[in-house]
Amino acid sequence: MAAQLRKPHGAMARKVGERMNAANRFLYEGTWKALDLHDGMRVLEIGFGNGRFFDALAHQANGLELHGLDFSAEMVKESSRHNASRIAAGGLSLAQGASDRMPYADAFFDRIFCINVVYFWDDPAAHLRELRRVLKPDGTFTAVLRTRASMERLPFAAHGFTMYEQADWERVLRDNAFAALRTTVLQEPGVEYEGRKFEPESLVVVAGPR
Repeated sequence: MAAQLRKPHGAMARKVGERMNAANRFLYEGTWKALDLHDGMRVLEIGFGNGRFFDALAHQANGLELHGLDFSAEMVKESSRHNASRIAAGGLSLAQGASDRMPYADAFFDRIFCINVVYFWDDPAAHLRELRRVLKPDGTFTAVLRTRASMERLPFAAHGFTMYEQADWERVLRDNAFAALRTTVLQEPGVEYEGRKFEPESLVVVAGPR
């Protein structure tokens, strides 16, 4: 499961994408509020999964130019299928790749966000350096992550996850030329795994380049 969450692949990819949708829906709703979107902004989601939430994102402001980058070729394929009309109309562009080597120009985005992704960054400095490059000077990067105390209760989190509490993540940001601007704590209504229900606490951390 840990390997699939890092990079959905193979026969399980479609099912994993749907499970992530169910688990992350509440987090997306909290993220929209934190992004502070305005008409015409250029927005990037890193790790969009099967892309079921791009429609909701598009309705947060008028004329948004949406982009998505995902490590999984299977998820890019699934999201392209779900969002074919939006892609054809020019409102959404998807790419496959890693966020430490992004195919975008300098100072390209007004907003960048990711949900339950930063645990998988083996070298956060490399990713944050690249995010800073493609983010406009007045742009923001929003990371949504479950706290270490919450993640440690999930059995699969022992495998390949780097976990953070709020102070830990804000320290990583400071060490890499970002400043945490505001943090919101979300108490999730509950997720199920292997027949057990968990109620994680998540952080929505909005940061800007220094």
